[in-house]
Amino acid sequence: MFRRLLTLALLTGAVACNRGREPGRDAAATFRGVVLSPPLEKPDVTFTDTEGQPYNLRLKTAGMVVLLFFGYTHCPDVCPLHAANIAAVLRQMPFDERAKIQFLFVTTDPARDTPQRLKEWLGNFDPSFVGLTAPSADVAQLEASLGVAPSRKETPATGDSASYLVGHGAQVIAFGLDQFAHTEYPFGVRQEDWAWDLPRLARGEVPAARPPANNTATAGTGSVAGTTLAPGEPAFQVALAVMAQPVSASEASVYLVVRNGAGADTLTSVWSPEATGAAIHHTQADGGSMRMVASGAVPVAAGATLEFLPGGTHVMLTGLRHLPAAGESFPLRLRFARAGEYIIAPLVVPYAGLEAHIRAAR
Repeated sequence: MFRRLLTLALLTGAVACNRGREPGRDAAATFRGVVLSPPLEKPDVTFTDTEGQPYNLRLKTAGMVVLLFFGYTHCPDVCPLHAANIAAVLRQMPFDERAKIQFLFVTTDPARDTPQRLKEWLGNFDPSFVGLTAPSADVAQLEASLGVAPSRKETPATGDSASYLVGHGAQVIAFGLDQFAHTEYPFGVRQEDWAWDLPRLARGEVPAARPPANNTATAGTGSVAGTTLAPGEPAFQVALAVMAQPVSASEASVYLVVRNGAGADTLTSVWSPEATGAAIHHTQADGGSMRMVASGAVPVAAGATLEFLPGGTHVMLTGLRHLPAAGESFPLRLRFARAGEYIIAPLVVPYAGLEAHIRAAR
């Protein structure tokens, strides 16, 4: 019988721009985002919105807080996690504060992210979210003006040229009521941090200092020492197995925490009868952007913990045969070189609920 074994921290792939940062002060006087110095002025650009209409970023959002993020709808890890966490916090805010905040999603994949696709994808998180599309050159110019790493098309995840990935910046830039961005939020910022900062942004507050290091997302790989298994217990024990509820059937991510209680082994492959493709991917920082790269076999030392968590390694499934709902179990098979095949059933959970499930596995 599986049991909970681990103490974990949410792994992240935090990315920050190369701008100067102000020194930290007392946490009560600061925001939990990364403070920008100097602040960034809200750009005066016009893209196409989810209704297919021209959208001038500065004019359309005058008097509002703008959370600007560059990403793409086929992203199974960074983009939906950011969108889901922000949407979850906004739902808990008073109406008058919530009405002052606009999430803008600028696609880094205009070839596939049509206005209709953006509207449907964003609507799964919050119908008020607005997607913007523009020619790649215009998107690149906006990224450069804001110090965001340039997005780039990656090698296809499969032999299908239509299933490519896109590397892109992972930070959300927050423009305040004064039309300037004083903070940005790297991937890995928790819902409790958004819940701390968003009401302050909605009230027009401006951060005075960068928060202490323990309030910001950090990169890491983490490990947990194993304990000796009792006789008869399985060689591999699962402390966490969840699928982030996919927005579409084109791709999904599965996160795992598995402890090897036996000798050294190697995870050689993953597959599911409910998907046409399955691979192990690693989300990594590369030149200021986040990109996913396919991983080969994954060695697992004796007594070691295999951690597939947001912002790090995950199982990427493509071509799902049906769109699973929250609460369902989704079959997944892990094949180890020595231990053989393990059949597990990750629970399907909303992206916004991943934090809670990871904490529960501690």
